[in-house]
Amino acid sequence: MKDTAIAKNNPQPFPMTERTLLTQPTVGIDIGGTKINAAIVVPDAPAGEDCWRSLLNAHTPADSETFLRTLSDMINQLKQESPIQAVGIATAGVVDSIHGQILGSTGNMPALTHLRNLKERVEAEVQLPVHVENDANAAAYGEWCYGAAQGARNMFAITLGTGVGMGIVFNGQMYRGSHFYAGEGGHIAISYRRERKCTCGRWDCWEAFASGTGLQKTAELAVEAATETAQAEFKAKYCTNEEVTTYAVIAAWKDGNPIGHQIMDEWHHHIAVGLGSLINVMDPDMIVVGGGLAQFVNFDLLLERTRERSMSAAFNLVPATLGNYAGIVGAAYLAQEAQR
Repeated sequence: MKDTAIAKNNPQPFPMTERTLLTQPTVGIDIGGTKINAAIVVPDAPAGEDCWRSLLNAHTPADSETFLRTLSDMINQLKQESPIQAVGIATAGVVDSIHGQILGSTGNMPALTHLRNLKERVEAEVQLPVHVENDANAAAYGEWCYGAAQGARNMFAITLGTGVGMGIVFNGQMYRGSHFYAGEGGHIAISYRRERKCTCGRWDCWEAFASGTGLQKTAELAVEAATETAQAEFKAKYCTNEEVTTYAVIAAWKDGNPIGHQIMDEWHHHIAVGLGSLINVMDPDMIVVGGGLAQFVNFDLLLERTRERSMSAAFNLVPATLGNYAGIVGAAYLAQEAQR
């Protein structure tokens, strides 16, 4: 085992790596459970400016044929605005990115159950090469190409939302694993006591603690354990119908409420436990944190807690910069890579 003190006190910076450059206008599409976003990602956007243009969005259809028609209509509309050369699609689920097939989809997108060969079906409709990628992978790649992780050699990005997503770039390449399951960091176990059941069916996954759902569970337990007086005050001031939600927690935390502070402190600890374990395995030079809950992360506190859990201190921990557009940008860049 490496000497932890040496690793912490003598960090050796990795050499920076050149990011991938987009050379032609490319359509990027991000498919979510309720909404599809599509845009043209352009190669000549000045540094610091948005690199996407002509943003379109549509409701995510449940029927597969309507779903396919919606995608095709969006792509064909964007084709009228620019000489598009390729299309990148980011979607939830396990994706065989070589063949463009959906190996496993999320339950909130039933249309994909009957569109396993998504690449082939879309290409037939729009007459353009199509690349299909897992959405967390695409978001990570977007941050590496044009966002917070530009120049990093080894990085991973996590998204904190309803679940915990993750994508990995190692040595300047998207890392997908041998069977396209790499990056399921949300399902590493951070406890063995069978405390919380995860949506995947297993117990004590990181996602069950660090996600929005996990934060709400932490909050419910903290309020339940509080004194009757503190509990009544918390619910009266921050809860509707006495329901303890993440919104109630955030409001209490911003208000300086002791229970709110305790909950958010524990949530940062939960995030740091998972990050520390991942850092000890992968030794990245950068970690990017995004997703809807990232705006509530205290990065100074999270960095401190994470360094307590990791053998190396030679990493940067930064907020994502592309927001909801990381998947669009990453999908477009990966589509170009697939054409080489």
